[in-house]
Amino acid sequence: MRFIGQKHPFTKCVAIDVDDTLVINERLNTAVVDYAKERQAAGFEILLWSARGREHAEQIADKFGIRDLFSSIISKPGYIVDDMAWSWTRYTRVVKMTTLVAESSND
Repeated sequence: MRFIGQKHPFTKCVAIDVDDTLVINERLNTAVVDYAKERQAAGFEILLWSARGREHAEQIADKFGIRDLFSSIISKPGYIVDDMAWSWTRYTRVVKMTTLVAESSND
């Protein structure tokens, strides 16, 4: 997918945050899980990350039995080293999904 004036297409990689995105009020946000599964089926790499660290993100993925959904689980980057500085973000889209569809049966 390329937009007018864009040098590179969006990559097939989705990075999902844990707190208040994947999990809201200690409940799994099934809308985010469904979105991730759809993207994965379309050939996207799915990453899970958290500002609270990789271990926290892994614990959440394990708690809800969705660890296999993610190709990588990492800490949210504290630093980004890139020749484009912040202009790299023009090759990235933010998808805001804060709607909690249903409680997970894995609570």
